[in-house]
Amino acid sequence: MSDCPITTKSQEYISFFLGCPTQDGFVTNIHSLIASEGYFTYIIKGGPGTGKSSLMKLSASSLKELDKPELYFCSSDPGSLDAVIFPRLKVIIIDGTAPHVVEPEYPGASQSIVNLGECWKPELLKESKRDIISATRRNLKYHALVRRYLKVIASLNEDLMSIGESCMNIEKLDSYCERLAQKLLCKKSQKSKTAGETFYKQISSVTPEGVLTLSQSFEGMSVYAVDDALFSVSDRLLKAISKRATECGYDVTVGTSVFHGGEVYKELIIPELKTAFINGKHESAAKINALRFYDKWALKEKKGRILFDRGIAAEFINEAVQALKSAKAVHDELESYYIRAMDFDEVTKRANRLIEEIKNLRA
Repeated sequence: MSDCPITTKSQEYISFFLGCPTQDGFVTNIHSLIASEGYFTYIIKGGPGTGKSSLMKLSASSLKELDKPELYFCSSDPGSLDAVIFPRLKVIIIDGTAPHVVEPEYPGASQSIVNLGECWKPELLKESKRDIISATRRNLKYHALVRRYLKVIASLNEDLMSIGESCMNIEKLDSYCERLAQKLLCKKSQKSKTAGETFYKQISSVTPEGVLTLSQSFEGMSVYAVDDALFSVSDRLLKAISKRATECGYDVTVGTSVFHGGEVYKELIIPELKTAFINGKHESAAKINALRFYDKWALKEKKGRILFDRGIAAEFINEAVQALKSAKAVHDELESYYIRAMDFDEVTKRANRLIEEIKNLRA
């Protein structure tokens, strides 16, 4: 099965990561959507390299005239898809294998399994049994190493946040947030009586290619960038704007930081207003100076501790990226064993049948 090319132009697709590695393992927010009554989910099973991502890319490309797909990329391999969601059709197609294992809760009624394992030649995989087991174990060891690195990074960033909170001028920041909210959110004729919803999506993640942000999520939007190395101002600001936005009836999309143990806001999108906030840098963004809300003299007294935390965290982030690179190299090795055992013509046939089934599902 040839890989179906996917472009990520904002008018065609919306892109996120399915989830991200954390100190507690892989985390994703998609399970609640799968469990909701309105959606039907196709759960793809099969080994690495069996065509799961290509099937999803083909489905997204073939069905984009019926619905604007949401593409969910793999944080361990950003070129690979982990899921596709069709919001209007109320259909989810997801890779149901580790680390984001998905099993049908209501088989046939709300979820169905697409088993690509039926398209491989078992005798060829049995010949590679020892190599497959060895590579799988090595891959798991690298991901365990990533979790340990992320635990250290989260601890260092927790210390940085505690410094930031102790040096933050809360009254000044809250007053600024209120003025900014008034400026941005008072665009409806009257305040909505219905509160907006908050949707948690993974917009940034640590990957084998480094720390990536799916910046196409902000295309066509007015972006406010808060470059806050201590995280405290940006987190409080984004949470304040998010709260006010939902109170005014706007839906918001929130991206959280992969480098913190708790729920620290890193990105905030208000789609209806075409407005976004990020902690970081973004080309053509309106900049919010986080330092104006910190006591500079108090920060100066803790400069050594701040530099130490940031320096060590940066080193461990680099080590996490290198471990993910090694894990991907082993995963690529695993894929090679399965690729040679696959009947990709049969995979393509199954993909086309699935696409036709989805078209008829809402007919």
